Amino acid sequence: MPAGLASGLRAAGCEVVPINAEFPGAAQIGRRLHMSWADQAASRGFAAGCSATARRRLRAARPLDGVVAIGSGYSVSAGVPFVTFEDMTVAQAVRQSEPVYESLGAATVRRWQNRQQGNYEASVGCCVASGWAARSVEADYGVPAAKVHVVGFGSNVEVELVARDWSTPRFLFVGVDWRRKRGAAVLEAFAEVRKSHPGASLDLVGRHDLVEMDGVTDHGLLPLDSEASGRRYSELLRRATCLLMPSLFEPFGIAYLDAAMAGIPSIGTTVGGAEDAIGGCGRVVDPGDPAALATAMAELTDPGTARELGARARARAPEITWQAVAERVLGAFG
Repeated sequence: MPAGLASGLRAAGCEVVPINAEFPGAAQIGRRLHMSWADQAASRGFAAGCSATARRRLRAARPLDGVVAIGSGYSVSAGVPFVTFEDMTVAQAVRQSEPVYESLGAATVRRWQNRQQGNYEASVGCCVASGWAARSVEADYGVPAAKVHVVGFGSNVEVELVARDWSTPRFLFVGVDWRRKRGAAVLEAFAEVRKSHPGASLDLVGRHDLVEMDGVTDHGLLPLDSEASGRRYSELLRRATCLLMPSLFEPFGIAYLDAAMAGIPSIGTTVGGAEDAIGGCGRVVDPGDPAALATAMAELTDPGTARELGARARARAPEITWQAVAERVLGAFG
């Protein structure tokens, strides 16, 4: 996500200088809180800092026109206007039943949330990926709605549109975290769908035990920083008729945007920002409803429905590039 925003800011005319700094205890709350970037004096700015090391680097990178603070594991004191940028708040994170958050302890969570509160109050704007996150910034932190900007995320792939066979359902599941992405539920729902559509297939991408099941092809992890894996992922998107990522919760979900770029609908979750990411071009299902996923998959086995939703998803392409996101972030500076 930081690399995507950096590329979008460059395309929007900014000079972007990365500031990568570790900060104490960061590993326990995930890589998504590590990333920070700085933009030197060009036209408009992009920067973030964390820890004493990062603050020294931030000072050395001046003069800055503005700062974009990615994540909330650090306090920002850049001395220039800054906006925040994230897909969910600390308050939302700790409400999820995730071991990584539950293990932090009340004191750590309180300090983390206080840092985020301070960043919101000191910023000139709070940029979030979805309306779900925006509502938390306003309700949990008391930030005025006028200061909150829903800017979305951008797709990480460019997929050439090709003639697609919609007559046979071909589902694509993407999820590094098999449990949170509900991989087991996907397999159960797919088995149900195969009863009425025996030719249906399911491609699995992610980290999990090897799956051997009729109609299922297991591709393992396909990291996008590998050229070969990136090509394979794009190929799977080109031939799929529907993306599956019905997570227990999903702060946003860039894979939904990848699917939109490929011109296919998605099935996501009602918990989190997935509804904004899918943008009405698919279905969202309640992870607490055992039958909902199979029902949604059955609906999207219909070639006409899948084709229409896929076309609507592809029409969103101009608004889900990282450059478009970057321009909305820059607009938050006022």
